[in-house]
Formats: sequence, structure tokens, C-alpha cells
Amino acid sequence: MDDSVIISNAFHHVAWGTPISIYFWLVGASAGSFVLSAFGWVFGIKRYKPLALSASILAIVMLLIVPVLLIWDLGKPLRFIYLMLPGYWHSTGPMAWGALLIMSYPVSMFIYVYFVVKNDQFWARFVGIIAIVLALSTHWYTGVVMELNPGRYINHTALAPLLFLTGAFISGIGLMIIVLWIQNFFVRPEKRIEWSLMEEMAQYMMYGIVFDIFLLYLDFMQTHYGTESEMLGHGEVLMGIFNFPYVWLETVIGLFIPLAILVSPLKRTRLGVYGASFLVAFGVYGMRIWWVMGGQYLQSFY
Repeated sequence: MDDSVIISNAFHHVAWGTPISIYFWLVGASAGSFVLSAFGWVFGIKRYKPLALSASILAIVMLLIVPVLLIWDLGKPLRFIYLMLPGYWHSTGPMAWGALLIMSYPVSMFIYVYFVVKNDQFWARFVGIIAIVLALSTHWYTGVVMELNPGRYINHTALAPLLFLTGAFISGIGLMIIVLWIQNFFVRPEKRIEWSLMEEMAQYMMYGIVFDIFLLYLDFMQTHYGTESEMLGHGEVLMGIFNFPYVWLETVIGLFIPLAILVSPLKRTRLGVYGASFLVAFGVYGMRIWWVMGGQYLQSFY
């Protein structure tokens, strides 16, 4: 039988859905939060040391939810074991590496937290460097998994890992600012995170937003002026059925409104910083929705 007939008749009834889009968001926000934790103990920026423990615990908690979502999505949960068996694990498979990263990343963070609590600068820095590499690699591989899908025109771009990592950076910072704001209500005054540090974190987030908008614009040009298939994906999916998560949730709510806040005098107000942080953390999930579910739409339903 002709290959084109086989491909055309390959219906994908069980598509990736909400659990996978939440998984992508959790892994990204976890990596972004952990990078903030490393500012103090790994990169030697002392003013960030007070938030290291909170950022690491937040990153660990989010990452521990990930295996539940992935195994649940399999339908037959025990199938995840195959990714860890020597006879089935293959070095050329991104998901095979992803399984190793998802297991090793939280372990490295637990060890890192132990040395932070012990106030051991040398070992916290040593383990922290390893944990940063694993954190970035864990989210990088998710972008690669999506990129290596020629049949999914929206996902098939080399920008995918960069888009995922940038979204992770800004969503992690936004979520961390909100968590620290809430934490300040429950700790003693001397344990509270200073407002000036949150302002500084918001500025880092602003730089990330600008870069994310630039990457999104490059991706927009590729789908808008690309091949016939890419233009079909742009018109029918991004500007059609997934218009809300793509245009409104990610671009307007998650990027442009926070950027407008952070370049205006509102960036010096608590309302402005907290509002922008919430919008970014929430808006980045829009990218995960259209990237995961929108990427499969033409392949699954056309």
C-alpha cells in the first residue's frame, strides 16, 4: 500500500489534552522558579539567598505533580515502565531522555535543598549547577518533543525549545513573586522578602517578556508566510479555533498587558508588579494550550 494512504488513514483518536498542557506549564514554572533559587547559592548574588528555600520547595512541589499527569494520560499507567527498561530505552528518543530527566531533576533539587538548609555553600553551589542543567534540560526536551513532529505544522519549528524555555523563565518569576507576596503575610517581619527584590525580579521578567514577544513574532511570520500547510494551521487553528489561548490569553493577557505595566510608572507599585506577575504566570498557560492541543488539531480532525 502507498505510504501516503497509510498516513492519511492514521486517525489519532487519543490526542494529548489538558493533562499534557498542564504538565508543560508545571515543568516550565518549576524550572523558572528554581533558576531564581540558584541566583543566591550558585551565582553568588547574596540578596537572593533568602528566597532560595521557598523557590526550591515550590519547584519541587510542581515537579512532583508531573509524573501523576503523565502516567494518568497514558490510559494504561504501567506503560511508563517501558521508558526505564534497558531493552526499550533508546538514546535517540527525546521521551527516553525526558524520562531520565524527570526522575533525576527532582532528586538533584532535594539534595540541593538539603545543603541550603545546612548552609553548606560549596556543596549547595556544586549540586545547584547540576540541578540547573537538569532543570533547563527537562524543559528543553519538551520543546524538542514538540518540534520533531513534521505532521504538526504549528509545532514543527526550531524555535520550539527557545519558546518553551523563555515561557518557563517568565512564568516561573511571575509565580514566584505571587508566592513570596503571600508568604510575607505568614512569616515574621525579619523573614519577609524585601519589596526592592520583588521589583528587581519583575524587571528580569520584563526582559524575558520582550524576548518572548520577539520569538512569538518570528513564529508568527513563519506560519503566516510559510508553506500552504503552515498557512492553513495559522488561519484555521491559531486565528480560528484556538484564537483565545493564542491571541488573547498568551499574547494580550500574558505578554502585552504585563509589558505595558512594567514599562510604565505602575512598575513601582505593588499592585502593578503583582498584577503583571499574575497575568504572566496565567498567560503562559495559553501558549501551552495552543501548542499542545492546537498543534494536533489538523492532524487529528482533518
